Amino acid sequence: MARLIVSSLDVRYASHTLFDNASLEVKAGSISGLLGPNGSGKTTFFDVICGLKKMDGGEITNSFSKLLYLSQVISTPAVLRMFDIFKMTMLFCADTQVTQAHALDKIEQWSPGIAQRYCEIWNKKSSLCSYGEKRWFFTLSLLCANADLVILDEPTAGVDPEFRYHIWRCLEGAAAEGVAVLVSSHNVDEIVAHCDDFYMLSQRRFNRFNDAPGFMSAYGAKSLDEAFIQAASLRE
Repeated sequence: MARLIVSSLDVRYASHTLFDNASLEVKAGSISGLLGPNGSGKTTFFDVICGLKKMDGGEITNSFSKLLYLSQVISTPAVLRMFDIFKMTMLFCADTQVTQAHALDKIEQWSPGIAQRYCEIWNKKSSLCSYGEKRWFFTLSLLCANADLVILDEPTAGVDPEFRYHIWRCLEGAAAEGVAVLVSSHNVDEIVAHCDDFYMLSQRRFNRFNDAPGFMSAYGAKSLDEAFIQAASLRE
């Protein structure tokens, strides 16, 4: 089984330490969540995995054949239509040709009812699409690009409840086909509800959990949000 294994990761910015002996594992066919407050290093961690940022210590072992990463920031040329952006994205991200028909077949199988909405965005100019529309369009498109490891940095940020639902259904569908998904979010409830396991970034390390009771118990909390706050407030 393919895995992404991060062992004893150390990352520093000048005198500031983001990660100290941090470890994490993502398996094929699973969705792993990453929780952490703003500025805790989630995006930096994704940059390290993708080779965009150097680590100061530790080891990363990646046995997946193709990794795709969707960052928090999405910027598209205003004059292009979304189908133009889809074609350019697939040109750079997919090893084989991915057509609209292929994408529609995939996402409709994963989340029935979404294909029609996807087609509505397909013909819109980028300048007329909201940030949330671009966000879910990119997320669903990348899931169709035949990668076996997909990293998503807050894919549901700015997305309305309808499309948050469809995003998670599609992530679950992709994972059922063997894709490994690593996803960050500030929404504790959705991470706990949809992920096979999740990590709380606290005290410069990744603390792994399988369920809500374990997460709340670890931080002496009565709710998920309280557990998040308690974990985020911990210091060395």
